[in-house]
Amino acid sequence: MSSIVAIKSIELEKTQWIDVFILWIVGVFAAMQFAKFSVSYDLLLTAYDVGASSIGALLSIVGFIGLLFGVVAGVLSGYLGYQKVLIGSLVIGGGLSFIQSVLPSYSVLLITRIIEGISHLGIVVAAPTLMLRSAAKQHYSLVMGLWGTFFGVAFAIAGWLGSKIILNYGISGVFLAHAFLSVPLVLYFLLPARKTLNTPPNINKLTFASFFTQTIQVYLNPRTFLPGLVFLFHTTMFVALLTFVPRLSPDDTTKSLLLILLPLCSIGGTFLSGALSQYCLRPQNLVFLAYVGVALITYFVTQFEDSPRYFLLTALLLLLVSGIVQGTAFALIPALSTTESEQAMGNGAIAQLGNLGVTVGPPIFAYAIDLNGSQGLFFVLTGLCVAGCLVAFISRRY
Repeated sequence: MSSIVAIKSIELEKTQWIDVFILWIVGVFAAMQFAKFSVSYDLLLTAYDVGASSIGALLSIVGFIGLLFGVVAGVLSGYLGYQKVLIGSLVIGGGLSFIQSVLPSYSVLLITRIIEGISHLGIVVAAPTLMLRSAAKQHYSLVMGLWGTFFGVAFAIAGWLGSKIILNYGISGVFLAHAFLSVPLVLYFLLPARKTLNTPPNINKLTFASFFTQTIQVYLNPRTFLPGLVFLFHTTMFVALLTFVPRLSPDDTTKSLLLILLPLCSIGGTFLSGALSQYCLRPQNLVFLAYVGVALITYFVTQFEDSPRYFLLTALLLLLVSGIVQGTAFALIPALSTTESEQAMGNGAIAQLGNLGVTVGPPIFAYAIDLNGSQGLFFVLTGLCVAGCLVAFISRRY
């Protein structure tokens, strides 16, 4: 086992909340790599005069890189140093957004998105690892609950400000805004005072054999694998819940409200999970109860399809509890990990398995709903919740 695996996490007596907040903004920057293309999707179709599948590829390719190389990033970041990986990823991400702002040819744009996937992966592995380095142990779950909100917050901001920027400055304005956001973040982590965040890189020589061994070890080590597995079952259902639950209601007003409110409830649940797992329940127990809650509430959602008021309330509660599952998956990382490198590898596994869930989930749910309507959604989701409860039960041993 390499020396970096033996490095214990540095435990602070007091949480460096400014560092934690800035690192959370870095996470929002990473999620914006998806959100900026989502909010400008329709205009990109017109600007490039290509099919929807081609623009869809631009949106999804970043996640596909995470699916392929999530664990690889977790291993490599330990050798390179987490702060170096973070700064490099921010510089690359900002530079690529600047190139995208000139609206280059489709082939060039696709290449920038592939490289952007690497930048995104570097951030989502290094930033939460550094957040834990900046936090006192008694705040680990709270900090991870905050981190878990970064994706939803980015899309909420993009939906709020993105359309205004596009209206005034066009598609290029969105990409430029994203590029400029990277500048103060990079400068912050280059400050001498922030050198305390840096982790000494592994002094051992990286060989193919050691790299392969550590990559495999991520999935053989329950402490790094189990949080990712919990997250896999969540992400398999998450996009489907946001997409298909509003469409179960025959009432147009209810549908419109849910499309706006469901993501916000998910963000609230994710943040709430940090407080609950910090002060009330161990993350292992909380995620078990949250999965049980998701299954039960989904049953009531399917029973209230023809009652707009109750359907709205139960659907909102469903996404709130689903958000608790999401946040607790991140809180499991410091709860199970014993070293800083295990935390990074756990984040890598979450990135990889999370992208797998997002990829396979929507078509599975779409097929089930086509066959059996809301009952199809309920049965698939219940199966995922049972699997999640089983993993949560196993994680109690660690």
